[in-house]
Amino acid sequence: MTLDHWRHRRREAAGEWPLRLPVPVISIGNITVGGTGKTPLTESLARTWLNRGGHPGIVSRGYRGGVDGNDEHRMLLRSLPGVPHQQHRCRHTAGLQLLAAHPEVDLLLIDDGFQHRRLHRDLDLVLLDGRSPLAGGYCLPRGRLREPWSQLARADHLILTRVERCRDEELANTVGFLRQWFPSIPRSLATTEVGEVRSLGSAAIPAAGSRVFGFCGIGDPDSFRQTLTDHGWNLVGLEPFRDHHRYQMSDFRHIYRRAGERGAAALVCTAKDAVKIELLLAAGMNSPLPILVQEVTTAVDLEPILAQIGG
Repeated sequence: MTLDHWRHRRREAAGEWPLRLPVPVISIGNITVGGTGKTPLTESLARTWLNRGGHPGIVSRGYRGGVDGNDEHRMLLRSLPGVPHQQHRCRHTAGLQLLAAHPEVDLLLIDDGFQHRRLHRDLDLVLLDGRSPLAGGYCLPRGRLREPWSQLARADHLILTRVERCRDEELANTVGFLRQWFPSIPRSLATTEVGEVRSLGSAAIPAAGSRVFGFCGIGDPDSFRQTLTDHGWNLVGLEPFRDHHRYQMSDFRHIYRRAGERGAAALVCTAKDAVKIELLLAAGMNSPLPILVQEVTTAVDLEPILAQIGG
């Protein structure tokens, strides 16, 4: 048992945790470092609740964020401008602050909340990358697990993401493993769908098949590489940065040089990167190449998931 697990058990046994909020709470989380599609699923859940006439709110920690929030915060504000989003290291505090400011909210979504056990949740959704659900099976620092995979037993619903990129045998083995070890936990399969392409600024969007140079600061750059290929771009190079990278002008001088060497007609990034690049453009950065944003969505049947909280 890790020190964190011992602390959690002690506080739960003492009745200190979990703390409750007056509205239903859904946590969207994972057990690995790196991207599994948590924020796109959070957006899909919020949009579905809105379409039902509800009033969702979002809380998150705000990892590597500034006074105006982190990447995911700004991205969700752009895609869901009517949905309040509060960030705080303590998600219970964030929830109280959000509900005080927006008493109409009737559902709270926790983006990346599985390890934050201080706050009670009515539904714990855990996302697993269908290609490598347990990331080798070892915890940090030896592996990429944030906690032992046995902790999946706390989940209320498991969602395998990016299953369109799994071989049939690979997916069958993963589903079989989950069925064997967690037979009572419902499972869903989710696919990544390539969305629209937009341009940062007034530059025209090149035709599909054009030579583009990609860059990203996300947890799983290989997934972005595959997304660009799926869209039909002629990807001539990809420059990965660390997750939540804060871009500087010097980064773009390097990107422009590499893109120029490969004859790229445009640059392309993720929506998570775009919210930071827009700040640089607003500050006066001039780009010799169009900067495109490739949107993606997570497609999954949300009805059986929301039914678990009576939604």
